[in-house]
Amino acid sequence: MEGWGVEIRSYRHKGLEALSGSREPRNVKGVPAEFTRKLHQRLTLIQAAANIQQLATMPWRLHPLEPKASCRWSLWVNGNYRLTFRLDPETNSVSDVDLEDYH
Repeated sequence: MEGWGVEIRSYRHKGLEALSGSREPRNVKGVPAEFTRKLHQRLTLIQAAANIQQLATMPWRLHPLEPKASCRWSLWVNGNYRLTFRLDPETNSVSDVDLEDYH
């Protein structure tokens, strides 16, 4: 539904795709059980946000990854784990959603 929020167009992490498609948090292969609720919450709120700036008001340490030209962003999950994605501001969509331990 365009115009209602940020659209998630693709996932790099298949477990996140399965989690995003569920109405309630549930354990899925490849997603640490202790992160399930947080990840489900973040994926749901990404889709409900009017734009990326609205997500910046949340306490999840949203920030662009270097180089900034790559349009990749990061949201804190727990410890070193981050939810990362590519942002297309023209279409108000994200793609390549992944769960990474990049620190």
